[in-house]
Amino acid sequence: MGLAISKDNSLIYVSGGQENKIYIFDLNSGEKKDSIDCSFVSEIVDYSHGYIGDMVLSKDGKKLYAVDQIGFRMLIIDTETGKLEHNVPVGRYPFGICLSPDEQKVYVANVGMFQYSMIRGITEENVIAKAMKYPAFAYGSKEMIEGIETDSVSIPGLGEMNSPDAFSVFTISLANTEKPEVIAKTKTGNLVGALVEGIPAVGGASPNSLVATDKYVFVTNGTNDNISVISIEKDTVVNTIYIKPDERVKQFRGVIPFGLALTPDNQKLYVACSGINAVAVVDVTKLKVTGFIPTGWFPAKLKVSNDGKKLIVSNAKGFGSGPNGGSTFDSGPEGSYIGSLMKGSVQVVDIPSDEELKAYTEKVISNNFNFEKASAEKFAGRKNNPVPLFPGEKVSPIKHIVFISKENRTYDEVFGQIEKGKGDPELARYGTGVSFRNSKRSASVENADVMVNHLKLAREFAISDNFYVDADVSADGHRWLVNTYPNQWTETSTSASYGGNREFRFDSKAPGVYAMNGAAGAIYPEDYNEAGSMWDHLERNNIDFYNFGFSIMFEPGIYEEQYKYEGIRHYINYPLPQPIWDRTSKVYPTYNMAIPDQFRIDQFQKEFTKKWMNGKDTMPALMTVIIPNDHGAEDRPEAGYPFRESYMADNDLAVGRIVEFLSHTPYWENMLIVITEDDAQNGVDHIDAHRSILMLVSPWVKKDYVSHIHYSFGSIFKTFWNILGLPYLNQYDAGATDMSDFFTETPDFTAYRAIPVDPRIFDPQQALDPFDENFDWKALEESPVMDNKEDMINESKEKEEYRLENREKEK
Repeated sequence: MGLAISKDNSLIYVSGGQENKIYIFDLNSGEKKDSIDCSFVSEIVDYSHGYIGDMVLSKDGKKLYAVDQIGFRMLIIDTETGKLEHNVPVGRYPFGICLSPDEQKVYVANVGMFQYSMIRGITEENVIAKAMKYPAFAYGSKEMIEGIETDSVSIPGLGEMNSPDAFSVFTISLANTEKPEVIAKTKTGNLVGALVEGIPAVGGASPNSLVATDKYVFVTNGTNDNISVISIEKDTVVNTIYIKPDERVKQFRGVIPFGLALTPDNQKLYVACSGINAVAVVDVTKLKVTGFIPTGWFPAKLKVSNDGKKLIVSNAKGFGSGPNGGSTFDSGPEGSYIGSLMKGSVQVVDIPSDEELKAYTEKVISNNFNFEKASAEKFAGRKNNPVPLFPGEKVSPIKHIVFISKENRTYDEVFGQIEKGKGDPELARYGTGVSFRNSKRSASVENADVMVNHLKLAREFAISDNFYVDADVSADGHRWLVNTYPNQWTETSTSASYGGNREFRFDSKAPGVYAMNGAAGAIYPEDYNEAGSMWDHLERNNIDFYNFGFSIMFEPGIYEEQYKYEGIRHYINYPLPQPIWDRTSKVYPTYNMAIPDQFRIDQFQKEFTKKWMNGKDTMPALMTVIIPNDHGAEDRPEAGYPFRESYMADNDLAVGRIVEFLSHTPYWENMLIVITEDDAQNGVDHIDAHRSILMLVSPWVKKDYVSHIHYSFGSIFKTFWNILGLPYLNQYDAGATDMSDFFTETPDFTAYRAIPVDPRIFDPQQALDPFDENFDWKALEESPVMDNKEDMINESKEKEEYRLENREKEK
């Protein structure tokens, strides 16, 4: 996150993240020379646990200023002695830092909204007994602000969403070198609740990066797609620069402005636009964007060369992953895990002339958006398609959408053998006619069909062979699944967490230790987009919805096998998105691999029947359901999972059962079921490690059809909004291709019949008798942790040592 180079170009200072250190390397040899310990403990404060992030060096190289993201402090270090001189408390989750040109002030950008804490009385010893069954409170509620105090529980409140410590820039005066002090707290961007484009802002501004001239400090607001201009003299916002790549999409967010760089003459400002893979060029004299430069994937940090002739761009995701399996894939030292294949890139660009910038801008727009008139000839055949061309174009016969998310599989693993699709049969380890062993090589199965219902559904309905998840792993995948694009805070924290450099410590005294840990399956207030998630979008537009297991898996949490109705219990005061507070099932477990998917579907059927078959209510327009056990885990034969493939069979039968159930309800004639994955990190694919499963099930979709059109998560949501008649939510759904290619104007109302899975692989009765409420849940082992990196790396391999087809290779 943080780098600084000494004045003589001999040393480079590198932030050490959770090591709470700053490392010093020889810039020429690359050799590590020393480190600076950033810990500090006194009677008043305890900075023994920190996460060192962005930093800046004074012009003479004698002072190093850095931020501690979880310690909520700014550090001042004497580079000559290597000693920590000062700790200055700042706002929540300090992320960016810069010096004023005269070095009399330091500016720190804080990306956090809240300081989270445990339920009072929780200890490492009693957490399992005292953890909550449900998140503490709803976002924005009185309980969230003030806390909850009863005879049985004490939950600290989080305070106001627009606190000066949240989403703000702190100005620290260095006038008194012995006592640097905060002299201003400046709110940037749009306040939470402020009307923006007619919509109350749900998320905060997320100010993240800063640069300064003699006159101004420029601050990128990652959520608002704008730059706040702060007067150095007054320490107040005096102007705002809006970053809108095209006027036709000006109402939608998704640019994600991140890193900043000024030309040596301070006449031009360059802005990394992570969400559109571009750099915006700003005329500082006019405070206006003049154009865009195309970049690699997710540009993050920028620098202009000393002569002002070149722009250096660091792209956090580089060129993407490419394939991670198949005959043409060469598995190098990185292996096949997507997280290891995703490498950043450095791009050096000649500063463009005005004419070149104009051409670059057109390229950026065409890379992100395709504008066509609704009257174009290519849309003539859409007249009777069940999916409207745009929201409000016509009324769709589809009235009920069921959105099902599964976990971590690629296309090739399941559908690689389908002749109509572009698959690699050799990678279809969960297809037909496969043979495998357990991990101990003590049991094996030959010629098995693993995910039989997926294959039957593909024959009877429609799938895509050109769908790519936007996510790399589950942490960002669960954001995308609810139409929340991850901002710079989420992306950088996810990379650090999955890289083993951002871990939760129960004994930590750092005030920010509870933010962004592990593979959270929920969205946090720091993640909230300006217009919110799909939940906010549905509620604003008065669309009825209901949730089974989405967005309630906050980390850290407790996963115990006996939590069969919840899947997880909570002990941190994270708020749940307000719209789903009372629209989420309390008896349907979220992710927990100790709970069979069969139990989930049993619970789903019971609640569905009670509410929308036997009750007075009508099935909601949109329903979300998590069926996660295709995530996979280690063999647990005593629990009914003798092979890793057993989890796939459990998941497959659950998918077959829910489709069978729904297709036999009165709602079937007007129903669409969309089935996908949150990410594809567990698997291998010969096209791209991001290629995943997309299945559409409905009387209104084509039969035995494989769509070859490119799709993303945005395509799913665009289709939802077109059907429901809602405006688009952000640039990703607005700019995507809808899924109309899947549909037919001639419906077939034949219901689906699920087929049993191979009992050699999975015996649902052994895993759980759905009708036996006295089942001994203690017999189940503790649920495996979601996205354990070591497990992901092992699982992403083709597991040749377990596949009997390859036994000849062992001789």
